[in-house]
Amino acid sequence: MKQTLSTQGLILRTAPTSESFLKIDVLCPENGVQLCLKRISKKQPQKDSPELFDTAELTLENSKQGTFQFISEYRVANRRVAIGNSYRTLKYTSDFCALIAKNGPHMADSENLYLLTERTLDAMAEGKAPSLVYLKAIYLLLKDEGYPVKELWWASLSSELRKTTRDYLNQPAPDKLEKEHVETVEHLNHRLNLWLRNETDLQLPASITL
Repeated sequence: MKQTLSTQGLILRTAPTSESFLKIDVLCPENGVQLCLKRISKKQPQKDSPELFDTAELTLENSKQGTFQFISEYRVANRRVAIGNSYRTLKYTSDFCALIAKNGPHMADSENLYLLTERTLDAMAEGKAPSLVYLKAIYLLLKDEGYPVKELWWASLSSELRKTTRDYLNQPAPDKLEKEHVETVEHLNHRLNLWLRNETDLQLPASITL
Protein backbone atom coordinates (compact mmCIF):
# COMPACT_ATOMS: atom_id res chain seq x y z
CA MET A 1 0.00 0.00 0.00
CA LYS A 2 1.36 3.36 -1.03
CA GLN A 3 1.98 5.92 1.69
CA THR A 4 1.12 9.48 0.66
CA LEU A 5 1.78 12.85 2.24
CA SER A 6 0.13 16.14 1.36
CA THR A 7 2.47 19.00 2.15
CA GLN A 8 3.89 22.31 1.05
CA GLY A 9 7.38 22.43 -0.41
CA LEU A 10 10.06 24.79 -1.68
CA ILE A 11 11.81 23.77 -4.91
CA LEU A 12 15.56 24.00 -4.30
CA ARG A 13 17.06 22.24 -7.34
CA THR A 14 15.79 20.52 -10.48
CA ALA A 15 17.52 18.30 -13.01
CA PRO A 16 16.14 16.10 -15.82
CA THR A 17 16.93 12.41 -15.38
CA SER A 18 15.34 11.26 -18.62
CA GLU A 19 12.70 12.38 -21.08
CA SER A 20 10.06 11.20 -18.63
CA PHE A 21 11.19 12.38 -15.18
CA LEU A 22 12.49 15.44 -13.41
CA LYS A 23 14.66 15.02 -10.28
CA ILE A 24 13.79 17.64 -7.67
CA ASP A 25 15.20 18.57 -4.27
CA VAL A 26 12.23 19.75 -2.20
CA LEU A 27 12.31 21.32 1.27
CA CYS A 28 9.21 20.50 3.33
CA PRO A 29 8.45 21.80 6.85
CA GLU A 30 7.65 18.32 8.21
CA ASN A 31 10.45 16.18 6.76
CA GLY A 32 13.15 18.58 5.61
CA VAL A 33 14.87 18.09 2.26
CA GLN A 34 13.39 15.29 0.14
CA LEU A 35 14.74 13.85 -3.09
CA CYS A 36 11.71 13.54 -5.39
CA LEU A 37 10.86 12.48 -8.91
CA LYS A 38 8.15 14.15 -10.97
CA ARG A 39 6.87 12.63 -14.18
CA ILE A 40 7.07 15.10 -17.04
CA SER A 41 3.71 15.30 -18.77
CA LYS A 42 3.24 17.05 -22.10
CA LYS A 43 -0.44 17.38 -21.22
CA GLN A 44 0.24 19.21 -17.94
CA PRO A 45 -0.36 22.97 -18.08
CA GLN A 46 2.87 24.99 -17.98
CA LYS A 47 1.73 26.83 -14.86
CA ASP A 48 1.77 23.54 -12.93
CA SER A 49 5.21 22.38 -14.11
CA PRO A 50 7.83 22.59 -11.34
CA GLU A 51 10.22 25.54 -11.52
CA LEU A 52 13.11 26.61 -9.32
CA PHE A 53 12.17 28.52 -6.16
CA ASP A 54 8.45 27.66 -6.35
CA THR A 55 6.34 27.19 -3.28
CA ALA A 56 4.02 24.33 -4.23
CA GLU A 57 1.26 22.20 -2.75
CA LEU A 58 2.45 18.62 -3.16
CA THR A 59 1.26 15.07 -2.80
CA LEU A 60 4.22 12.75 -2.22
CA GLU A 61 4.26 8.96 -2.56
CA ASN A 62 7.02 6.66 -1.27
CA SER A 63 9.04 4.74 -3.84
CA LYS A 64 9.38 0.98 -3.47
CA GLN A 65 13.09 1.38 -2.69
CA GLY A 66 12.37 4.13 -0.17
CA THR A 67 15.26 6.28 -1.38
CA PHE A 68 13.11 9.00 -2.94
CA GLN A 69 9.52 10.17 -3.26
CA PHE A 70 7.26 10.54 -6.27
CA ILE A 71 5.39 13.80 -6.70
CA SER A 72 1.96 12.66 -7.82
CA GLU A 73 0.28 16.08 -7.55
CA TYR A 74 1.85 19.53 -7.95
CA ARG A 75 0.10 22.88 -7.63
CA VAL A 76 1.96 26.19 -7.64
CA ALA A 77 1.25 28.38 -4.62
CA ASN A 78 3.94 31.02 -5.23
CA ARG A 79 6.12 31.30 -8.33
CA ARG A 80 9.10 33.61 -7.83
CA VAL A 81 9.86 34.44 -11.48
CA ALA A 82 11.43 37.80 -10.53
CA ILE A 83 14.51 36.01 -9.18
CA GLY A 84 15.52 35.15 -12.75
CA ASN A 85 15.46 38.79 -13.86
CA SER A 86 18.90 39.47 -12.36
CA TYR A 87 21.98 37.30 -12.80
CA ARG A 88 23.37 38.25 -9.37
CA THR A 89 20.07 37.50 -7.67
CA LEU A 90 19.79 34.17 -9.50
CA LYS A 91 23.40 33.23 -8.59
CA TYR A 92 23.10 34.03 -4.88
CA THR A 93 19.69 32.35 -4.64
CA SER A 94 20.88 29.23 -6.47
CA ASP A 95 23.98 29.00 -4.26
CA PHE A 96 21.93 29.28 -1.09
CA CYS A 97 19.37 26.70 -2.24
CA ALA A 98 22.15 24.33 -3.36
CA LEU A 99 23.71 24.59 0.10
CA ILE A 100 20.36 23.76 1.71
CA ALA A 101 19.78 20.86 -0.69
CA LYS A 102 23.24 19.43 0.04
CA ASN A 103 23.06 19.75 3.84
CA GLY A 104 19.36 19.86 4.63
CA PRO A 105 18.88 16.09 4.99
CA HIS A 106 21.19 16.20 8.04
CA MET A 107 19.60 19.23 9.72
CA ALA A 108 17.30 18.52 12.63
CA ASP A 109 14.90 21.50 12.72
CA SER A 110 13.21 21.20 9.34
CA GLU A 111 10.41 23.65 10.20
CA ASN A 112 12.82 26.43 11.14
CA LEU A 113 14.94 25.66 8.06
CA TYR A 114 11.82 25.92 5.91
CA LEU A 115 10.87 29.30 7.35
CA LEU A 116 14.39 30.70 6.89
CA THR A 117 14.56 29.47 3.30
CA GLU A 118 11.11 30.84 2.51
CA ARG A 119 12.01 34.28 3.91
CA THR A 120 15.23 34.26 1.91
CA LEU A 121 13.47 33.37 -1.35
CA ASP A 122 10.82 36.03 -0.73
CA ALA A 123 13.48 38.70 -0.13
CA MET A 124 15.31 37.69 -3.31
CA ALA A 125 12.07 37.80 -5.32
CA GLU A 126 11.24 41.24 -3.88
CA GLY A 127 14.48 42.60 -5.32
CA LYS A 128 16.44 43.07 -2.11
CA ALA A 129 20.24 43.32 -2.45
CA PRO A 130 21.10 39.64 -3.10
CA SER A 131 24.60 39.60 -1.61
CA LEU A 132 23.29 41.01 1.67
CA VAL A 133 20.26 38.69 1.73
CA TYR A 134 22.71 35.79 1.25
CA LEU A 135 24.96 37.02 4.07
CA LYS A 136 22.06 37.31 6.50
CA ALA A 137 20.67 33.90 5.48
CA ILE A 138 23.96 32.04 5.91
CA TYR A 139 24.68 33.74 9.24
CA LEU A 140 21.23 32.83 10.58
CA LEU A 141 21.53 29.28 9.22
CA LEU A 142 24.79 28.74 11.08
CA LYS A 143 23.41 30.31 14.22
CA ASP A 144 20.24 28.19 14.09
CA GLU A 145 22.32 25.05 13.58
CA GLY A 146 24.21 25.78 16.79
CA TYR A 147 27.55 26.78 15.31
CA PRO A 148 29.45 29.51 17.24
CA VAL A 149 29.32 31.94 14.33
CA LYS A 150 28.97 34.99 16.59
CA GLU A 151 31.50 33.85 19.16
CA LEU A 152 34.18 32.86 16.62
CA TRP A 153 33.53 34.20 13.10
CA TRP A 154 32.06 37.60 13.99
CA ALA A 155 34.57 38.04 16.82
CA SER A 156 37.44 37.42 14.38
CA LEU A 157 36.56 40.56 12.39
CA SER A 158 38.17 43.92 13.06
CA SER A 159 36.26 46.20 15.45
CA GLU A 160 35.21 48.47 12.58
CA LEU A 161 34.04 45.54 10.46
CA ARG A 162 32.17 44.03 13.42
CA LYS A 163 30.16 47.24 13.79
CA THR A 164 29.41 47.33 10.05
CA THR A 165 28.44 43.64 10.06
CA ARG A 166 26.14 44.15 13.03
CA ASP A 167 24.35 46.91 11.14
CA TYR A 168 24.01 44.70 8.06
CA LEU A 169 22.57 41.82 10.08
CA ASN A 170 20.17 43.87 12.22
CA GLN A 171 18.66 46.09 9.52
CA PRO A 172 16.35 45.07 6.65
CA ALA A 173 18.18 44.50 3.38
CA PRO A 174 17.79 47.48 1.00
CA ASP A 175 16.82 47.16 -2.64
CA LYS A 176 20.32 48.25 -3.64
CA LEU A 177 23.62 48.55 -1.82
CA GLU A 178 25.53 51.80 -1.98
CA LYS A 179 28.75 51.48 -3.95
CA GLU A 180 30.99 51.61 -0.88
CA HIS A 181 29.14 48.66 0.69
CA VAL A 182 29.23 46.27 -2.29
CA GLU A 183 32.83 45.13 -1.82
CA THR A 184 32.44 44.94 1.97
CA VAL A 185 29.45 42.58 1.76
CA GLU A 186 31.18 40.41 -0.84
CA HIS A 187 34.27 40.28 1.40
CA LEU A 188 32.11 39.20 4.34
CA ASN A 189 30.40 36.53 2.24
CA HIS A 190 33.81 35.17 1.23
CA ARG A 191 34.98 35.04 4.84
CA LEU A 192 31.74 33.46 6.04
CA ASN A 193 31.78 30.79 3.32
CA LEU A 194 35.42 30.07 4.18
CA TRP A 195 34.58 29.77 7.88
CA LEU A 196 31.65 27.48 7.08
CA ARG A 197 33.93 25.21 5.04
CA ASN A 198 36.76 25.10 7.57
CA GLU A 199 34.94 25.22 10.91
CA THR A 200 31.69 23.29 10.41
CA ASP A 201 30.67 19.89 9.09
CA LEU A 202 28.48 21.50 6.44
CA GLN A 203 29.52 21.15 2.80
CA LEU A 204 29.64 23.98 0.30
CA PRO A 205 28.14 23.16 -3.11
CA ALA A 206 30.53 23.15 -6.05
CA SER A 207 28.97 26.35 -7.40
CA ILE A 208 30.47 28.37 -4.52
CA THR A 209 34.13 29.03 -5.26
CA LEU A 210 36.47 30.52 -2.65
